[in-house]
Amino acid sequence: MDQIHPSVGQLPSYTSGSPFKGFWIRLVAFILDTVIVISAAVGLALLLGIVIESLLGPEAVSGFIILALLGFIIASLLYKPLMEGSDYQGTIGKYILGMKVVDASGGKIKMSTSFIRTLVYLVQTSIPGLNAISWLAFVMIGFTERKQGLHDFAADTFVVAQYWTAPISSQDGFGS
Repeated sequence: MDQIHPSVGQLPSYTSGSPFKGFWIRLVAFILDTVIVISAAVGLALLLGIVIESLLGPEAVSGFIILALLGFIIASLLYKPLMEGSDYQGTIGKYILGMKVVDASGGKIKMSTSFIRTLVYLVQTSIPGLNAISWLAFVMIGFTERKQGLHDFAADTFVVAQYWTAPISSQDGFGS
């Protein structure tokens, strides 16, 4: 009689191995999020532009363009922190790719933590003349043991597999 290996039919264990998500998969999530936010903003702007033009005439559209741009900036500022602090624990791009943002206990981050993380993220991407430094803050994700970027270090957060439930180990590989 053939014996069945004990691992057949078992679900994979998320309590062993590295749960951390690295640079490349997070870059793909960023690209997905960018496409989603821009598509939603352009679609909404076009729809509102058509409505405003039909109600107020073509001269009102130029003022609407400024408002649409302002709305896009506000939506971009709120998208990451609201999604990461929600039950999704990550942006739509991260969710699609099976990732979530957690705190050191492996749990959902607070909304305030998410805003800190996003603020550092936006500062490192938005200050002209600091592009080389800001890209190093992202590239470091690929070289740190827990796959953290500057924004993760600032907020003490980690990007892990979506089904990870254990606390994050306090060992950093440097003897602590």
